[in-house]
Amino acid sequence: MVKPAILLIGAGRWGFRHLKVLERLDYEGVCRLVGVVDTDSKTRSFLKENSSANVFSDYSSLDSADAVDIVVPTYEHFGVAKLCLEAGKDIFVEKPLVQNVEEANELDMLRKKTSKIVQVGHIFRYNPATEYLKTLLLKKEIGDVRYIRGHFMAFREPEYDAGILATSAIHFIYVSNYLLGKMPKFVTAKTEQLLGLGLDDFAMLTLDYDSEFSIIETDYFMPEKTRAITIIGTEKIVVADLLNQKIEIHTKKHSKVGKRWEPIDGGVVRPTIEFKEPLESELRHFIKCVSDRLEPSTGISDAIECLNIVQLGYESSQTGKSIPMS
Repeated sequence: MVKPAILLIGAGRWGFRHLKVLERLDYEGVCRLVGVVDTDSKTRSFLKENSSANVFSDYSSLDSADAVDIVVPTYEHFGVAKLCLEAGKDIFVEKPLVQNVEEANELDMLRKKTSKIVQVGHIFRYNPATEYLKTLLLKKEIGDVRYIRGHFMAFREPEYDAGILATSAIHFIYVSNYLLGKMPKFVTAKTEQLLGLGLDDFAMLTLDYDSEFSIIETDYFMPEKTRAITIIGTEKIVVADLLNQKIEIHTKKHSKVGKRWEPIDGGVVRPTIEFKEPLESELRHFIKCVSDRLEPSTGISDAIECLNIVQLGYESSQTGKSIPMS
């Protein structure tokens, strides 16, 4: 396998975690880390004290890279991604891909023109618990899906580059579409700016898939950090803790006895799942795609679909109406 040279652009809170993973992969010989670019002088000083990687203040090192890992604020995604694609580089871009569908479509046209790889950071696709859920649904082990509920909550500092619908709810938008294997027919949402920062910090979203639906809740206020999915099936109920990669399969259903529906509890099974760091799995996948010229599992088409749903969510919140998918 060819060992690609990777340049990281952006080393803030999440970007620094990317850097630590890339340093490990460089040490293993999976890739060669060219270095990290950050325009903030304080961040560069921090990097020089806490990393052995080369640190750059501009894009002068871009020519030395085969591919670029982009972890800058959302409003910079489009400009940096376009620059890298035009320079002939494969790119990984953190979610959301860009600020809107129009920017995403322009990047997609550039991707097709350059034949370069674009992977988007929908990290929960690389979580072993998500893959376990997908397998359960494919095998119909819980019967038919009635609905899915996703919680992405924590008492934490808000994001300042985009609203929570675009930065957090988009995770479960992707997961919901992936698990059900289709796009919703209608999008209904309510967003609030409870801290008055000009960006939504609470969002509740309903995706109507016709025969199934998903409810997604996210905010910065709940006291405990939660990344959880519950799938209600006709035969069983599955509860997934994506943070700890643990799953419970409850044999619970309602059975009709005469004119009454009675709840039947057949116990719970807790399957063993091998824990894997999703970010490392995600970046390993990107490097393999670059080396072997493969289409990423989380490519640009999925990202555009998620962005479209986010935009329809904001439209729904503003109008108070359910918005049909075009």
